[in-house]
Amino acid sequence: MKKINLISLLSLILSLFTYSNSKELAFITNQESNKLDVIDLTTQKKIKEISVGKRPAGIYIDKQSNKIYVSNPESNNVSIIDLIGNSNNFVNVGSSPLGVAVNSKDDNLFVSNWYDNIITVVDLKKKKIIKKISVGNSPAGIYFDNQINRLFVANRESNNISVIDTNTLSIIKNVKVEKAPFGIYSEDYLSYIVVTNVQSNSISIIDKFKLERLHNIKVRKWPYSAIHNKKNNHLYITNQRDDSISVIDMNQKKNVKTLSEICEYPEGIDISYIQNLIVVACWFEDNIILIDLNDFKILKRIQTSGGPRAFGKFILDSKK
Repeated sequence: MKKINLISLLSLILSLFTYSNSKELAFITNQESNKLDVIDLTTQKKIKEISVGKRPAGIYIDKQSNKIYVSNPESNNVSIIDLIGNSNNFVNVGSSPLGVAVNSKDDNLFVSNWYDNIITVVDLKKKKIIKKISVGNSPAGIYFDNQINRLFVANRESNNISVIDTNTLSIIKNVKVEKAPFGIYSEDYLSYIVVTNVQSNSISIIDKFKLERLHNIKVRKWPYSAIHNKKNNHLYITNQRDDSISVIDMNQKKNVKTLSEICEYPEGIDISYIQNLIVVACWFEDNIILIDLNDFKILKRIQTSGGPRAFGKFILDSKK
């Protein structure tokens, strides 16, 4: 465990909790700078840089505890940034961690270990590994659904999704998808899981209760991340090697629009309903872009500290 730069972190805490209920922050992992950038979406400015581990990629925000979890693949740990307790600690999680998720009820941290083909389970109270679950080859994105106590894991080189019962910490089923699933996404209010298949240029839709694949929908080259707009039932998919975003109408189950030439290598994506924005991390441009949620116009580009990935949902609002 390691504590760093508490004065700087305290300044961040104070800035967060003096915000009104209409404020939101975006936390962007940067693989080249080993920093977590903090973006104020209200003022549309970067306000902080927080040092994390080596080559940070994945992010998970626990809104119940106001803790942020960042996977650091080259230092083999996860940074835990406590916005209330004023601390920035590391916990060891095994080699090459990528996807991160937290079960707040049980205080368990789940991490996908890319090269070891396992999910590591860490007891956050004891700060120690309590279980290693073998999954498919090259596990990447993970999603934990706390309503049904299931963890969904995208196994890139096995072309399937592992579904883990988090009560027993055992695999229930492996669900076949298309080629090279990498990102995985859902919300508690959705009945399905979205999987981005990077080498088949498609997304797969999986029923999260029946654990059956419902649809495959074609998008553009190398889809990376997904987000759902609950206002119009659309999905937005970043297409890494097409520099675009696919708009999927989930009522029609088809791609209805492509936002082309968004930026170079778009990756992480999230939505701010308060600011009416789509926020996208642009890996090769070292910036994030703010897109109007209604007309898709690019409103602003904000420079980051270097190599933004933001693999996971990365927006935290101060509204309780």
